[in-house]
Amino acid sequence: MMPEEPEQSLRRAKRIRPGILLTVIVVIVSALLIYKIQSMESDRPYTESSSRQTAQRKSTSALSPENTKTHRDETGWFEEKPTPVLDPVTPEPDLVLTLTTNRQPLLPDVKTVEEGELNSTSWQNPFYNLFWKSKGWQFTEAGMVSTAGHISTATFVRPYKKISVSFRVDVKENFPSFELHLLTRDPANPEKVLIASAIVFQNDTLSVFAVKQGVSKTLKQVKLDLSTTDASSVSIRFVGTGNRFVISVGGRRVLTCTQPALQSGRECFLSFLTTKDQVQISALRIEGE
Repeated sequence: MMPEEPEQSLRRAKRIRPGILLTVIVVIVSALLIYKIQSMESDRPYTESSSRQTAQRKSTSALSPENTKTHRDETGWFEEKPTPVLDPVTPEPDLVLTLTTNRQPLLPDVKTVEEGELNSTSWQNPFYNLFWKSKGWQFTEAGMVSTAGHISTATFVRPYKKISVSFRVDVKENFPSFELHLLTRDPANPEKVLIASAIVFQNDTLSVFAVKQGVSKTLKQVKLDLSTTDASSVSIRFVGTGNRFVISVGGRRVLTCTQPALQSGRECFLSFLTTKDQVQISALRIEGE
């Protein structure tokens, strides 16, 4: 009987061991799967948060000042504003403001033009209030004088499609600043100006602008040296052919440029304007057609 007992115990051990081993394996695999799932769930919020932070950093970097130009070039959504370049032919900002915002030009009344006895095309020294729509100017037999320190404007009431103007400007210490305008009436609104040409005389500069709806455009600008003149007056001649301007100072042609196309073939009114200097004009002759 003694030898049979170990043999039976060995058989029972063989039957039990495979079942226990399988159970252990299942438990281990299940534990590993549970651990892996828990690890994935815990890592997901961190991954999403990292992705959002990375995207935010990329977005911030893309819109930073260093990358703005590259971003605009690649996407085409933004249009860069051109940087203004100042050169000798560009007017100073204060001059442009003077031309566009400080005052309104004076146009003669339509009734005055239609009923006035202005059939003559040639005028010598027309220094009479009847011939001008003015503010701040005084007229005498010898000439016309503006008011110092104030805006003074005077518009000749006869219109011209082509015009030639010659006059003399008195000089005391320095050549005074003033403007000569050609005003074209708006057919749709006779009380307003459709387009204006402005010729600006200064000590050292002669500038020509086209002004439309308060916006000025430089047509041409040249340098002059009128501050050293010893003459008591300076002669000026201005010609508007309908297509171009020709300006002479002191008997010398100093500027020619194209006249604004909107004035071609249209009637224009001659106007003198001063903003601060007192200007005295004499020997005025106006002619044209």
